[in-house]
Amino acid sequence: MQNYEVMDITLKQQKIISDPLRGQIISLLAEKPMTSKQTAVELGKNPGTIYYHIKQLYEHGILELDHVETVKGIVEKYYKAKTTVFRGPGGIGEEHRVKNRVPLYLSDTLMDDMQEEMYELFKKYGKKARADKTAKIPCIVEFSITEIQEDKNE
Repeated sequence: MQNYEVMDITLKQQKIISDPLRGQIISLLAEKPMTSKQTAVELGKNPGTIYYHIKQLYEHGILELDHVETVKGIVEKYYKAKTTVFRGPGGIGEEHRVKNRVPLYLSDTLMDDMQEEMYELFKKYGKKARADKTAKIPCIVEFSITEIQEDKNE
């Protein structure tokens, strides 16, 4: 069910999604709609903490309300992620720049595999670019995996 469409985001939204726990929430809610309580149970976190983060993500347009159910008089709101792929705002002179950021949780093996696959992809497109006879735009393509430190107090 994951949506891989790129969502253009503002600097404020970029700040909102940069929290590692929020990245986990986005990834989880991209798989299926859940309530904040269900999300807290799935992540093994405090329900109040998860409610706060979901509220922030919803208010800043990263999550959307999927549906509402009433169970025994209690209203349960199910949220889902709009996407898991975000493009941050570019600065002056970066009108052709594309920046994508996806929060993931990877093992060392998966990081190594991804790095190798990206290297192969760079080689593939380098070869295609050399064979392509149409006009080209000079650009630099970057790939990085950045480990983020989680806040252990949550």
